[in-house]
Amino acid sequence: MTSAAQAPAEAGSEGFRDRAFPTLTAVRAIGAVMVVLTHAAFNTGRINQGWTGAVLARFDFGVTIFFVLSGFLLSRPWFLARALGTPAPSTRHYLWKRALRILPLYWLVVVVALTLDPENRDAGWADWLSNLTLTQLYRGGLLPSSLTQMWSLCTEVAFYVLLPLLCVLALGRGPGLDVRRVAVRLGLVSVAGVVWQVVVAQIPGREGHFAQWLPGFLPWFAVGMLFAALSADLTVRPRPHLVERLARDLPGCWILATGVFAIACTPLAGPRLLLVPGTWEAGSKVVLYAVAGAFYLLPLVFGPERDGWVRTQLTGPVPTWLGEVSYGIFAIHMLVLNLVFRLLELDVFTGRFLTVAALSLALTVALATASYHLLEKPALRWKDARFVARTEHAPAAARGATSS
Repeated sequence: MTSAAQAPAEAGSEGFRDRAFPTLTAVRAIGAVMVVLTHAAFNTGRINQGWTGAVLARFDFGVTIFFVLSGFLLSRPWFLARALGTPAPSTRHYLWKRALRILPLYWLVVVVALTLDPENRDAGWADWLSNLTLTQLYRGGLLPSSLTQMWSLCTEVAFYVLLPLLCVLALGRGPGLDVRRVAVRLGLVSVAGVVWQVVVAQIPGREGHFAQWLPGFLPWFAVGMLFAALSADLTVRPRPHLVERLARDLPGCWILATGVFAIACTPLAGPRLLLVPGTWEAGSKVVLYAVAGAFYLLPLVFGPERDGWVRTQLTGPVPTWLGEVSYGIFAIHMLVLNLVFRLLELDVFTGRFLTVAALSLALTVALATASYHLLEKPALRWKDARFVARTEHAPAAARGATSS
């Protein structure tokens, strides 16, 4: 016999059921490279030079890509479980896997940065404790040298912790997956995030500090979560949908996304330097990045998986490899960037962007590849450790009893 929960799964097998979203691995690589380039451009002073500087200054859009992808990939199991009528994922198992994916390399980078970077010679026990626990963002003040990019990891980890609750709030009570209800609730969350950015921009002396906290970036995560809910719904109820029709037009979606990104490259989205944006600039940047991120990813999530030249290139061996090591690229690159400045005996804001960017990328990718194979991948072998897996197997047994 087949349970009611399994019937729609079979019905949806020709739609999203077997999707692996292979292009998204390469998208992670694009986000990581953008982050490296924007930091190289800032440290060499390149962001002050012409329209190319304006574009490089907005390559912090790579963080948007990370957040949208996290919202999509991590929330999808919750929405899919509701759509299929099966138990929600084990929160313990989910958090354990996130910890294994993030912490080993992160802790190594923190130890190296606080020990070997001469700018951190005065780091005290509070600096060590806050950085090792990913709470440095909430202390205020400057982040340690070679670890300044980790503010976004602090924010992402906060999202990891809150994701199960956010999914419960988005889904609400009752059976089945109601995408409209999810969309409305995620829309309210997004509005709250924009309001947060507008409000904290008016707090004297603390604007930039609070602006980096999770609430201000909920719109980006919400975009990914909405995509996850809709893809889960289309998995069990395959049907013609407006989003799929839009997704078939990859050039059109990307032209629109690029246009929105170009608007974000203007002063409408705030200053290029690390200055506090104005009240409305802070909100507009979050909104513009959310819209651009949505239209960049929409055809890759809802369009044909491998059809077309762009998708073929994105699933090639080099983009896939760079995507696999993208976390290492993000985590290591500021250490490498500072090392390159010392090796070349450069002062900050004195130019040589192309040299600095090329050397930093090459060394970072090499170290990230080593990290992936020697540290990150081996750590993931523990993801199904017995003390965690016990909580995952019980619901599976219960499902087997109801379907026989």
